[in-house]
Amino acid sequence: MSKNCRSATLVRLHRRLTWLGGIALVLFGLSGLSHPLMTWFGPQPAAFFPPQGQFASRDLAAIPSVLAANGIHRAQQVKVIPSPQGSLLQITTDGGIERRYFSLTTGAEIPEFDRRQGEWLARHYTGRVDTPIRTMQLQTTFDNAYPAVNRLLPVWRVDFDTDDNLSAFVHTELNALAALTNDTRTLQQTLFQALHTWQWLERLEPARVLALLVLSGSLAALCAVGLALLVARPRHRRQGARRWHRALALAVWLPLLAFATSGLYHLLHHAGDDAVAGFRHDAPLVLDPSNLGGALPWLDDLSGPLNSIALVAGPAGQILYRLGEPAGQPGQEVSHHGRFAGTPTEKPARLIDAASGNASPLDDGALARLAAARHLAIPPEGLGAATLVTAFGPDYDFRNKRLPVWRVTHPGGSVFIDPANGALVDNTSGADRVEGLSFSHLHKWNFLTPLVGRQGRDGLVALVILAALGLAVFGAVLMARRPRH
Repeated sequence: MSKNCRSATLVRLHRRLTWLGGIALVLFGLSGLSHPLMTWFGPQPAAFFPPQGQFASRDLAAIPSVLAANGIHRAQQVKVIPSPQGSLLQITTDGGIERRYFSLTTGAEIPEFDRRQGEWLARHYTGRVDTPIRTMQLQTTFDNAYPAVNRLLPVWRVDFDTDDNLSAFVHTELNALAALTNDTRTLQQTLFQALHTWQWLERLEPARVLALLVLSGSLAALCAVGLALLVARPRHRRQGARRWHRALALAVWLPLLAFATSGLYHLLHHAGDDAVAGFRHDAPLVLDPSNLGGALPWLDDLSGPLNSIALVAGPAGQILYRLGEPAGQPGQEVSHHGRFAGTPTEKPARLIDAASGNASPLDDGALARLAAARHLAIPPEGLGAATLVTAFGPDYDFRNKRLPVWRVTHPGGSVFIDPANGALVDNTSGADRVEGLSFSHLHKWNFLTPLVGRQGRDGLVALVILAALGLAVFGAVLMARRPRH
């Protein structure tokens, strides 16, 4: 085929792809632009770290008697937490849905306290100490205001009486802020889900995947054919809109191709996934006098703030007290960006054998390996190394919410274990790792973060998207001017 014939073929193919690829560019570009806008202009928390408690030694000593007095022999999680009423014993029942609260002084249950705990946490994270609350409800499903990317359920939705309808979503088991939104952010999230992920078609998953496959595939093909056309006709005379179209195409073809191909890979890899498929609670704790109630002489040495006091599972039915101490100086908290930079939020936990009262020779890494073995139903000897993860990244995405966690390798990939309760937070294979690297660096441009920071990265992404939208505008102008035969 001659050079002119190849050029003419490329021109025809480019024109055929223009409208579908251009529509994809506008849909994905506008919705993608909403992502940095949510970060820049969305509501920001007043605090990024849970409330810390100054627990007294009697708080620990009271745990066995409170459990025995209330006939609690089995629970998903048992922990002492700070609350608006001081230190309380929080018990999560099987399945991780219901949370009960007990006074460590009287041993009596405090009915319906989870709602009050949710309000207290919402005010802590937002700094809205005196702002009236319009509505408050326990949310058990995802929606536009609280999309599935947040993963944590159930959460309390606390709607403050503000002009922008500020809403905080808090998870009382973790004492965590799951999401913070207002009218503008909810609108942006709705736009993103409607145009970028097509969540409105989630009940027809094959149709959703097919539609996004066609759009992202056509955009990738348009980028490739456009590049081939620029190479085939390097000296073709262009003026006005054509000159601008060519200049913008040269500037953004590579980022656009990276966006399109990594998005396509992400779509195919995760098609049909459950949003919380990776999460699994550990087996419930079995609580009886034989594994609780040992002497606690070390309580007299307990001082300083703690993140939590929890009961966790050790080997062979052993129960351990886990004391989580915050990193840094008292009153100092880790920032939002620190969670991405790997700033530790907690010192190595202190583990105490609940039956004997003696310090345990185990550490969080050993407990993580035991929990991983239980989740995978394999002996601990079949597991690989356990490493502490203190930052979000390609292997462990920010959507998982929990830090720190332990990564435990196994023959099929890696599991990520929450040391505070033994939960399996995520389970990734080698293929998941490759896709995670692709999406992190080619779609979200996280490779730029160490160089220019998160704000600089988002600014560059927004600049490229705006240039790509300009490319689409000039392309539409040229197509509209093309003579019709």
